[in-house]
Amino acid sequence: MRFPSRSLLRLAALLTVMVVAPLAPGLAQGVSPFGDEEEGKTPYDLSPKLPESINGVIRPGEGLKDGRIDTLNDVFRVIQSCWRPPRNSGFSGQEITVLLSFKRNGELLGKPRITFYKSGGDADQRDAFQRSVLEAFARCTPLPVTEKLGSAIAGRPFTFRFADTRPM
Repeated sequence: MRFPSRSLLRLAALLTVMVVAPLAPGLAQGVSPFGDEEEGKTPYDLSPKLPESINGVIRPGEGLKDGRIDTLNDVFRVIQSCWRPPRNSGFSGQEITVLLSFKRNGELLGKPRITFYKSGGDADQRDAFQRSVLEAFARCTPLPVTEKLGSAIAGRPFTFRFADTRPM
């Protein structure tokens, strides 16, 4: 009985490695190298996602007047107490969404950015409404946040939606 030579064994080993090595990652994941009609079909991930920003709606009315801010809801209440919608405009149906971030000490990080605007009324009403929203942040910042809340909100995006819901 004749055994194959060493060079022939080396060649067979080399060919095996060259054929199997590119398939190894797929084989490790259970993917057939010959194709499978179920391959590549992954179920949709329908799990709830965490919000990318912290959202709140600001409407005319009373908010939090004084004291240190220790919760996220208090952040929105303080901004609500600082917002003074334009006088004598009544319900205009206007809405402005503002995106911004705070520093650890409650100061604004950068400039507030208006990301959505729903118009209503004439141009004078629109300008006054937009101005009142930006003045609310100038009036209230820096926010009197506790050290714990300041650490939690630092650099995180906040979305404030200001809605004019006053009766005419």
